[in-house]
Amino acid sequence: MNGYANPDRPDQRLSNAEREEAIARLSEAQIEGRLTPTEYEQRAASVRSAVTRGDLVPLFADLPEAAPTPSATPQPTVLPGPGTLPPPSAGPLPPAPPPVRGSRALGGRMGDTIMALTPFIALGLFFWSGFNGGFAWSWLWFLLVPVVAIIIYGPGGRPDRDT
Repeated sequence: MNGYANPDRPDQRLSNAEREEAIARLSEAQIEGRLTPTEYEQRAASVRSAVTRGDLVPLFADLPEAAPTPSATPQPTVLPGPGTLPPPSAGPLPPAPPPVRGSRALGGRMGDTIMALTPFIALGLFFWSGFNGGFAWSWLWFLLVPVVAIIIYGPGGRPDRDT
């Protein structure tokens, strides 16, 4: 459909999508200050009850034609480089995608899980060996925590790509 005020085929029936598009155009006109809220409600109700394209002509006769839609004239999106500001008329930039962060642990999430469980394993071994052979040397089980950390996160682990 070229325009609501001057349609190509005024006797052609409207689809639900065309009605929704017309209501969206009226909403834009209200946002621009061309229609009062009361006028918008009245015209939107008339659009909802419109049957043919010709029924929309009086509703859009006093409104300017719509600007071309982005789908009609595709424009390439150019994002500014680092340290540059976009021109004032460019509008807001799309949000940047979140950085993909993975685990640095050897074995990924499984390595993280093993590291998280290691202090509890060391504590259990501390009490097991303490009650079975004496607590004099059972504290050595706590050295298991840094040893496992070195194995999982040490030089053999994946490098940190953020630094």
